[in-house]
Amino acid sequence: MVRELTPPVHWRGRHWAVTGYGIEALDGLYHVPASDLWPEGAPPPEWIVALRRRYGTDCDDLDEAVRVARIVFAPEAGTP
Repeated sequence: MVRELTPPVHWRGRHWAVTGYGIEALDGLYHVPASDLWPEGAPPPEWIVALRRRYGTDCDDLDEAVRVARIVFAPEAGTP
């Protein structure tokens, strides 16, 4: 299944992309809203742990998507 990525596409890896929605799998099977990103250094949520264990997940690419998404969706300094 292939679906269009949500614009704008901020970063595109081998299997994952950072988009205006959050993180999306290029095959269209997974899409994670930016609001589900967790702070760096905090324990990862169960959904990411399960996704990393899923056969075929490119964990390096997913980790890079999370890293880029944290930058893209970081709250601006001084914003509540």
